[in-house]
Amino acid sequence: MFIAFTPTRLHPAGPGKLEAVLKQYDSGAPKVEGREHKALSGATETTVYRIEREYQCRTAPITLSPAGLAVWDTFAASCGAGEFFTFDPFGTEAAPDAPGTVQLKFRSFKQQRQPAWRFVFSFTIVEILA
Repeated sequence: MFIAFTPTRLHPAGPGKLEAVLKQYDSGAPKVEGREHKALSGATETTVYRIEREYQCRTAPITLSPAGLAVWDTFAASCGAGEFFTFDPFGTEAAPDAPGTVQLKFRSFKQQRQPAWRFVFSFTIVEILA
């Protein structure tokens, strides 16, 4: 997995690039975001804002230094409010596979600390289809 983002919050020094191995990469069916209004006459008006697909992601355990953990923290802070970033689930920076522009779902980023500075990160990304 390769992530490229623009560091804007927390520790904005350095390039915004992350690489890891995905242990989980699951998606659901496309979801329509919008609203529906039914008038007293019975007429229905539907407004579609967008069609999106969510992907549940979890990394394999990663051994990180404090500086490496700071880059993950910067990613969570810089993209946690709906900012777009580049995500390639099966590629790397040197060998891209299928990079796309996605958003991090609000409050979905979690980190699990294991012994010996090993971490597992889980998050949900949202791909805008239309």
